[in-house]
Amino acid sequence: MSAPFSVDGAGDDSVLLDADCPDVYFTSAYGTATAALDSGGWQVAHEDDRLILPYVSRPANETDLDAFTPYGYAGIHVDPGCSAADLARFWRQTMDHWRQTRTVAVFLRFSPLDPASVQAARALDQLELTQRQDTITVTVSQGPDRVWDVMEGRSRTAIRKACGAGLSAAVRPTDPGDLTTGSPFRRLYESTMIRLGSQPWYLFPDHYYEQLAAGLDKALTIAEVRAADGTVVASALVLRHRDRAHYHLAGSEPSASRLGANNLLVWTILSWASENGCRLVHLGGGVRPDDGLFRFKRSFGGARTPFWTGAVVADPDRYAALIAARARQLGRSAEELRSTGFFPAYRAAVG
Repeated sequence: MSAPFSVDGAGDDSVLLDADCPDVYFTSAYGTATAALDSGGWQVAHEDDRLILPYVSRPANETDLDAFTPYGYAGIHVDPGCSAADLARFWRQTMDHWRQTRTVAVFLRFSPLDPASVQAARALDQLELTQRQDTITVTVSQGPDRVWDVMEGRSRTAIRKACGAGLSAAVRPTDPGDLTTGSPFRRLYESTMIRLGSQPWYLFPDHYYEQLAAGLDKALTIAEVRAADGTVVASALVLRHRDRAHYHLAGSEPSASRLGANNLLVWTILSWASENGCRLVHLGGGVRPDDGLFRFKRSFGGARTPFWTGAVVADPDRYAALIAARARQLGRSAEELRSTGFFPAYRAAVG
Protein backbone atom coordinates (compact mmCIF):
# COMPACT_ATOMS: atom_id res chain seq x y z
CA MET A 1 0.00 0.00 0.00
CA SER A 2 1.43 3.39 -0.99
CA ALA A 3 2.05 6.16 1.51
CA PRO A 4 -0.44 9.06 1.42
CA PHE A 5 0.44 12.02 -0.79
CA SER A 6 0.76 15.34 1.04
CA VAL A 7 1.87 18.91 0.40
CA ASP A 8 2.93 20.60 3.61
CA GLY A 9 4.49 23.85 4.72
CA ALA A 10 6.87 24.63 7.55
CA GLY A 11 5.15 24.13 10.88
CA ASP A 12 2.52 21.67 9.60
CA ASP A 13 2.08 18.68 11.88
CA SER A 14 2.43 16.24 9.00
CA VAL A 15 5.58 17.75 7.51
CA LEU A 16 8.60 15.49 7.24
CA LEU A 17 10.98 15.50 10.16
CA ASP A 18 14.26 17.02 9.03
CA ALA A 19 16.05 13.92 10.27
CA ASP A 20 14.11 11.83 7.73
CA CYS A 21 15.25 13.95 4.78
CA PRO A 22 17.98 12.63 2.46
CA ASP A 23 20.00 15.85 2.59
CA VAL A 24 20.01 19.27 4.23
CA TYR A 25 18.51 20.96 1.16
CA PHE A 26 15.29 18.97 1.62
CA THR A 27 14.77 20.12 5.21
CA SER A 28 12.24 22.70 6.38
CA ALA A 29 15.00 24.33 8.44
CA TYR A 30 17.02 25.12 5.32
CA GLY A 31 14.04 25.75 3.04
CA THR A 32 12.35 28.34 5.24
CA ALA A 33 15.57 30.37 5.43
CA THR A 34 15.81 30.38 1.63
CA ALA A 35 12.11 31.17 1.21
CA ALA A 36 12.46 34.30 3.32
CA LEU A 37 14.84 35.76 0.73
CA ASP A 38 12.09 35.86 -1.90
CA SER A 39 9.17 36.60 0.43
CA GLY A 40 8.00 33.12 -0.47
CA GLY A 41 6.73 30.07 1.36
CA TRP A 42 8.54 26.76 1.72
CA GLN A 43 6.51 23.66 0.91
CA VAL A 44 7.22 20.00 0.36
CA ALA A 45 5.25 17.51 -1.72
CA HIS A 46 5.94 14.02 -0.41
CA GLU A 47 4.89 10.47 0.25
CA ASP A 48 6.51 10.08 3.65
CA ASP A 49 10.27 9.94 3.00
CA ARG A 50 9.99 7.78 -0.15
CA LEU A 51 9.25 10.58 -2.61
CA ILE A 52 10.15 14.15 -1.68
CA LEU A 53 10.01 17.40 -3.65
CA PRO A 54 10.69 20.60 -1.65
CA TYR A 55 10.11 24.00 -3.23
CA VAL A 56 9.69 27.70 -2.51
CA SER A 57 6.44 29.20 -3.80
CA ARG A 58 6.26 32.91 -4.66
CA PRO A 59 3.92 35.30 -6.52
CA ALA A 60 4.37 35.57 -10.28
CA ASN A 61 1.67 38.28 -10.46
CA GLU A 62 -1.50 39.19 -8.56
CA THR A 63 -3.13 35.79 -9.13
CA ASP A 64 -0.46 33.29 -10.22
CA LEU A 65 2.48 31.62 -8.51
CA ASP A 66 5.71 30.00 -9.56
CA ALA A 67 8.14 27.88 -7.58
CA PHE A 68 11.77 26.77 -7.39
CA THR A 69 14.05 24.44 -5.48
CA PRO A 70 15.52 26.14 -2.38
CA TYR A 71 18.94 27.53 -3.37
CA GLY A 72 21.18 24.50 -3.46
CA TYR A 73 20.53 20.95 -4.57
CA ALA A 74 17.38 18.96 -3.95
CA GLY A 75 15.02 18.48 -6.90
CA ILE A 76 13.09 15.24 -6.47
CA HIS A 77 14.24 12.45 -4.18
CA VAL A 78 13.13 9.01 -5.33
CA ASP A 79 13.73 6.19 -2.86
CA PRO A 80 15.32 3.15 -4.52
CA GLY A 81 12.31 1.07 -3.46
CA CYS A 82 9.86 3.20 -5.45
CA SER A 83 8.54 1.80 -8.71
CA ALA A 84 8.05 3.78 -11.91
CA ALA A 85 4.31 3.61 -11.23
CA ASP A 86 4.83 5.07 -7.73
CA LEU A 87 6.78 8.00 -9.16
CA ALA A 88 4.30 8.60 -12.00
CA ARG A 89 1.40 8.69 -9.54
CA PHE A 90 3.27 11.08 -7.24
CA TRP A 91 4.08 13.34 -10.17
CA ARG A 92 0.44 13.46 -11.34
CA GLN A 93 -0.69 14.39 -7.84
CA THR A 94 2.00 17.08 -7.56
CA MET A 95 1.12 18.56 -10.96
CA ASP A 96 -2.58 18.55 -10.02
CA HIS A 97 -1.74 20.41 -6.83
CA TRP A 98 0.28 23.02 -8.72
CA ARG A 99 -2.56 23.61 -11.16
CA GLN A 100 -5.09 23.89 -8.34
CA THR A 101 -2.93 26.50 -6.62
CA ARG A 102 -2.28 28.41 -9.89
CA THR A 103 1.42 27.52 -9.82
CA VAL A 104 2.37 28.15 -13.43
CA ALA A 105 6.05 27.13 -13.63
CA VAL A 106 8.53 25.30 -11.41
CA PHE A 107 12.35 25.29 -11.63
CA LEU A 108 14.12 22.34 -10.00
CA ARG A 109 17.79 21.94 -9.07
CA PHE A 110 18.56 18.24 -8.74
CA SER A 111 21.09 16.86 -6.32
CA PRO A 112 24.38 15.87 -7.99
CA LEU A 113 24.77 13.40 -5.12
CA ASP A 114 21.65 11.45 -6.15
CA PRO A 115 22.04 10.46 -9.82
CA ALA A 116 19.49 7.64 -9.46
CA SER A 117 16.73 10.16 -8.74
CA VAL A 118 17.72 12.21 -11.79
CA GLN A 119 17.58 9.07 -13.93
CA ALA A 120 14.15 8.18 -12.56
CA ALA A 121 12.86 11.70 -13.24
CA ARG A 122 13.67 11.40 -16.96
CA ALA A 123 10.41 9.50 -17.45
CA LEU A 124 8.21 12.29 -16.05
CA ASP A 125 5.85 14.17 -18.35
CA GLN A 126 6.30 17.93 -18.80
CA LEU A 127 9.72 17.93 -17.10
CA GLU A 128 12.56 19.23 -19.27
CA LEU A 129 15.99 18.30 -17.89
CA THR A 130 19.13 20.30 -18.68
CA GLN A 131 22.69 19.37 -17.74
CA ARG A 132 24.60 22.25 -16.16
CA GLN A 133 28.25 22.64 -15.22
CA ASP A 134 29.73 19.88 -13.08
CA THR A 135 30.30 20.17 -9.36
CA ILE A 136 33.08 18.68 -7.25
CA THR A 137 32.62 15.96 -4.65
CA VAL A 138 35.51 14.73 -2.48
CA THR A 139 35.35 11.28 -0.86
CA VAL A 140 36.70 11.47 2.69
CA SER A 141 35.64 8.11 4.14
CA GLN A 142 39.14 6.59 3.96
CA GLY A 143 40.66 9.10 6.36
CA PRO A 144 42.60 12.39 6.18
CA ASP A 145 45.81 10.74 4.98
CA ARG A 146 44.07 9.40 1.90
CA VAL A 147 42.48 12.80 1.24
CA TRP A 148 45.92 14.39 1.45
CA ASP A 149 47.46 11.83 -0.89
CA VAL A 150 44.93 12.32 -3.71
CA MET A 151 45.19 16.12 -3.71
CA GLU A 152 47.10 17.76 -6.52
CA GLY A 153 50.64 18.72 -5.60
CA ARG A 154 49.96 22.44 -6.03
CA SER A 155 47.25 22.27 -3.39
CA ARG A 156 49.50 20.52 -0.86
CA THR A 157 52.20 23.09 -1.59
CA ALA A 158 49.78 25.95 -0.91
CA ILE A 159 48.71 24.38 2.39
CA ARG A 160 52.29 24.03 3.51
CA LYS A 161 52.91 27.64 2.51
CA ALA A 162 49.94 28.79 4.61
CA CYS A 163 51.14 26.89 7.66
CA GLY A 164 54.66 28.21 7.15
CA ALA A 165 53.26 31.75 7.14
CA GLY A 166 51.75 31.19 10.57
CA LEU A 167 48.16 30.56 9.48
CA SER A 168 46.06 28.04 11.40
CA ALA A 169 42.54 26.70 10.88
CA ALA A 170 39.70 24.92 12.68
CA VAL A 171 36.05 23.92 12.26
CA ARG A 172 33.58 24.48 15.08
CA PRO A 173 29.83 24.91 15.69
CA THR A 174 28.52 28.38 14.89
CA ASP A 175 27.45 30.74 17.65
CA PRO A 176 25.08 33.73 17.21
CA GLY A 177 27.89 36.25 16.88
CA ASP A 178 29.39 34.45 13.89
CA LEU A 179 26.54 35.48 11.59
CA THR A 180 25.74 39.03 12.65
CA THR A 181 26.46 42.08 10.48
CA GLY A 182 30.16 42.93 10.69
CA SER A 183 31.25 39.54 12.03
CA PRO A 184 34.48 38.16 10.54
CA PHE A 185 32.59 35.65 8.40
CA ARG A 186 30.06 38.20 7.10
CA ARG A 187 32.81 40.75 6.42
CA LEU A 188 34.95 38.27 4.50
CA TYR A 189 32.10 36.68 2.57
CA GLU A 190 30.45 39.95 1.56
CA SER A 191 33.69 41.66 0.56
CA THR A 192 34.61 38.62 -1.54
CA MET A 193 31.24 38.65 -3.33
CA ILE A 194 31.59 42.38 -4.06
CA ARG A 195 35.17 41.94 -5.27
CA LEU A 196 34.09 39.14 -7.63
CA GLY A 197 31.20 41.19 -9.02
CA SER A 198 28.58 38.67 -7.90
CA GLN A 199 24.87 39.33 -8.28
CA PRO A 200 23.29 41.33 -5.41
CA TRP A 201 21.17 38.38 -4.26
CA TYR A 202 24.34 36.67 -3.00
CA LEU A 203 24.53 39.31 -0.27
CA PHE A 204 22.12 37.76 2.18
CA PRO A 205 20.26 39.83 4.82
CA ASP A 206 20.38 39.28 8.56
CA HIS A 207 17.13 37.33 8.72
CA TYR A 208 18.51 34.69 6.34
CA TYR A 209 21.40 33.93 8.67
CA GLU A 210 19.16 34.10 11.74
CA GLN A 211 16.72 31.53 10.33
CA LEU A 212 19.52 29.34 9.01
CA ALA A 213 21.23 29.21 12.41
CA ALA A 214 18.00 28.68 14.33
CA GLY A 215 16.79 25.93 12.04
CA LEU A 216 19.99 23.99 11.43
CA ASP A 217 21.48 24.42 14.90
CA LYS A 218 24.39 21.97 15.24
CA ALA A 219 24.19 21.06 11.54
CA LEU A 220 25.61 24.51 10.73
CA THR A 221 29.34 24.77 11.35
CA ILE A 222 31.95 27.39 10.57
CA ALA A 223 35.51 26.93 9.35
CA GLU A 224 38.04 29.68 10.02
CA VAL A 225 41.62 30.42 9.09
CA ARG A 226 43.42 32.76 11.45
CA ALA A 227 46.62 34.73 11.09
CA ALA A 228 49.32 34.52 13.74
CA ASP A 229 47.73 37.46 15.59
CA GLY A 230 44.35 35.70 15.77
CA THR A 231 42.64 37.70 13.01
CA VAL A 232 40.22 35.65 10.90
CA VAL A 233 41.43 35.90 7.29
CA ALA A 234 39.29 33.21 5.61
CA SER A 235 36.02 31.60 6.62
CA ALA A 236 33.27 29.30 5.34
CA LEU A 237 29.92 27.95 6.47
CA VAL A 238 29.55 24.18 6.24
CA LEU A 239 26.22 22.34 6.23
CA ARG A 240 26.37 18.85 7.77
CA HIS A 241 23.73 16.18 7.18
CA ARG A 242 24.28 12.55 8.08
CA ASP A 243 27.35 11.31 6.18
CA ARG A 244 27.90 14.37 4.01
CA ALA A 245 29.00 17.98 4.34
CA HIS A 246 28.38 20.88 1.96
CA TYR A 247 30.76 23.82 1.49
CA HIS A 248 28.14 26.57 1.57
CA LEU A 249 29.40 30.19 1.63
CA ALA A 250 33.01 31.35 1.91
CA GLY A 251 35.24 34.41 1.74
CA SER A 252 38.81 35.47 2.38
CA GLU A 253 41.23 38.39 2.48
CA PRO A 254 43.12 38.73 -0.85
CA SER A 255 46.50 38.95 0.88
CA ALA A 256 45.76 35.78 2.86
CA SER A 257 44.63 34.01 -0.29
CA ARG A 258 48.04 34.58 -1.78
CA LEU A 259 49.52 32.84 1.25
CA GLY A 260 47.34 29.75 0.67
CA ALA A 261 44.57 30.53 3.17
CA ASN A 262 41.81 29.18 0.92
CA ASN A 263 43.66 25.91 0.40
CA LEU A 264 44.14 25.58 4.13
CA LEU A 265 40.46 26.37 4.69
CA VAL A 266 39.23 23.61 2.37
CA TRP A 267 41.80 21.10 3.57
CA THR A 268 40.70 21.72 7.17
CA ILE A 269 37.04 21.13 6.21
CA LEU A 270 37.95 17.89 4.42
CA SER A 271 40.06 16.67 7.33
CA TRP A 272 37.36 17.58 9.89
CA ALA A 273 34.68 15.83 7.84
CA SER A 274 36.82 12.72 7.51
CA GLU A 275 37.46 12.59 11.25
CA ASN A 276 33.80 13.14 12.12
CA GLY A 277 32.09 10.35 10.21
CA CYS A 278 31.42 11.95 6.85
CA ARG A 279 31.62 9.92 3.67
CA LEU A 280 31.95 12.86 1.29
CA VAL A 281 32.22 16.64 1.06
CA HIS A 282 30.44 18.51 -1.70
CA LEU A 283 32.46 21.57 -2.70
CA GLY A 284 30.13 22.78 -5.49
CA GLY A 285 31.25 24.20 -8.81
CA GLY A 286 32.57 27.40 -10.30
CA VAL A 287 30.93 30.57 -11.54
CA ARG A 288 31.47 29.39 -15.12
CA PRO A 289 32.39 25.95 -16.51
CA ASP A 290 36.00 25.02 -15.73
CA ASP A 291 36.88 28.49 -14.46
CA GLY A 292 39.54 29.25 -11.85
CA LEU A 293 37.22 28.54 -8.93
CA PHE A 294 36.26 25.16 -10.40
CA ARG A 295 39.91 24.23 -10.99
CA PHE A 296 40.73 25.29 -7.42
CA LYS A 297 38.08 22.93 -6.04
CA ARG A 298 39.14 20.18 -8.43
CA SER A 299 42.70 20.40 -7.08
CA PHE A 300 41.57 18.71 -3.86
CA GLY A 301 41.21 15.41 -5.65
CA GLY A 302 37.46 15.43 -6.02
CA ALA A 303 35.33 13.85 -8.72
CA ARG A 304 33.45 15.82 -11.37
CA THR A 305 29.78 15.26 -10.58
CA PRO A 306 27.06 16.11 -13.13
CA PHE A 307 24.44 18.65 -12.06
CA TRP A 308 21.00 18.80 -13.67
CA THR A 309 18.13 21.25 -13.52
CA GLY A 310 14.50 20.71 -14.47
CA ALA A 311 11.88 23.05 -15.92
CA VAL A 312 8.17 22.36 -15.52
CA VAL A 313 5.37 24.36 -17.14
CA ALA A 314 2.28 23.27 -15.21
CA ASP A 315 -0.08 25.62 -17.09
CA PRO A 316 1.15 26.37 -20.64
CA ASP A 317 -1.59 28.93 -21.38
CA ARG A 318 -0.93 30.97 -18.25
CA TYR A 319 2.83 30.65 -18.85
CA ALA A 320 2.46 32.12 -22.34
CA ALA A 321 0.25 34.91 -20.98
CA LEU A 322 2.85 35.83 -18.34
CA ILE A 323 5.60 35.97 -20.96
CA ALA A 324 3.45 38.15 -23.22
CA ALA A 325 2.62 40.53 -20.38
CA ARG A 326 6.26 40.86 -19.35
CA ALA A 327 7.35 41.37 -22.97
CA ARG A 328 4.85 44.23 -23.39
CA GLN A 329 6.11 45.79 -20.16
CA LEU A 330 9.69 45.69 -21.44
CA GLY A 331 8.86 46.71 -24.99
CA ARG A 332 10.24 43.42 -26.26
CA SER A 333 8.80 40.40 -27.99
CA ALA A 334 7.78 37.21 -26.24
CA GLU A 335 10.24 35.33 -28.44
CA GLU A 336 13.10 37.52 -27.19
CA LEU A 337 12.32 36.51 -23.61
CA ARG A 338 12.08 32.83 -24.52
CA SER A 339 15.35 32.98 -26.47
CA THR A 340 17.32 34.05 -23.38
CA GLY A 341 17.15 30.48 -22.14
CA PHE A 342 16.18 31.74 -18.69
CA PHE A 343 13.39 29.90 -16.89
CA PRO A 344 10.76 30.99 -16.29
CA ALA A 345 11.13 33.26 -19.33
CA TYR A 346 8.94 36.00 -17.86
CA ARG A 347 11.60 36.52 -15.16
CA ALA A 348 14.47 36.89 -17.65
CA ALA A 349 16.63 39.98 -17.18
CA VAL A 350 16.63 41.78 -20.53
CA GLY A 351 18.54 45.06 -20.88
